[in-house]
Formats: sequence, C-alpha cells, structure tokens
Amino acid sequence: LDEINFAEVDFSTEGQVIQTAQKADLLKRIHAFDEPFREILYLRIFGELSFREIGEIFGKTENWARVTFYRSKEKLRKGIEKDEE
Repeated sequence: LDEINFAEVDFSTEGQVIQTAQKADLLKRIHAFDEPFREILYLRIFGELSFREIGEIFGKTENWARVTFYRSKEKLRKGIEKDEE
C-alpha cells in the first residue's frame, strides 16, 4: 500500500506469479469493503488522487479523506494478518 521498493521486487517468473496472486487477493479484499472504505482505497491507490480531491468527491474535508483512508488501510492490514495466523 505504500511505496514499492523495487530492490525487493522479484522479477522471476515464480516471483511474478506470486505477486499477481497477492494483487488479486488484495483487490478481492478491497472489493469486499463497504462504502466509503472501498472507494477511498481505489481512488487513492489506483486513481492516485490526493486526499483533497477525494474529500471533494465525497463532499467532505481533506482530513476526513485522510482519516478514512488510514482506517481502511488498517482494516485491510488487520484482515491480512488475521488470515496469516
């Protein structure tokens, strides 16, 4: 969810398959979220919109967008950690 460290990216075929599966799992998890959590993650990560722009789309403040994104990211992280146990 944060910046990609290309030094850690595995460009081998096996590594690419694993990364593709991880991306698919991540998208599946995000898709299962309720609004506005799902949309904020999509807009911020894939749409590369600023928090100000996201706030404007929802008719909310930039701070609301920032806090809601953080909560969405934490919910996603906790779900992944729970499944890894």
